[in-house]
Amino acid sequence: MMAEGPRVILRLPTIRQTVIASPEPMLWFSMIRMEVEMLNLAMMTRIIIFLDQNHVVHLSDALIQDMRRHLLQVLLEVIWVMLLEGSAVGDDMDMTTRIFM
Repeated sequence: MMAEGPRVILRLPTIRQTVIASPEPMLWFSMIRMEVEMLNLAMMTRIIIFLDQNHVVHLSDALIQDMRRHLLQVLLEVIWVMLLEGSAVGDDMDMTTRIFM
């Protein structure tokens, strides 16, 4: 019990049902998913605007870098929450794919 820490509380059926039935995690995930989708859309739009004649994207654009940095922060937050809950976590690209599913 000491090794499990606060997760030992989830063994109690009533508390476990309350935690599972709570809509807060779903609301949080929905907000994260919406934020990731909007960031990706904004990045793709910006990338298309800045294609050169050879169809090469210059990722040195400050706005693209800021959006990529913010996306990474959001994904790290999701990974952190998943680790705290005891979920298996892959790399950040795997996490992005799972968020969009």
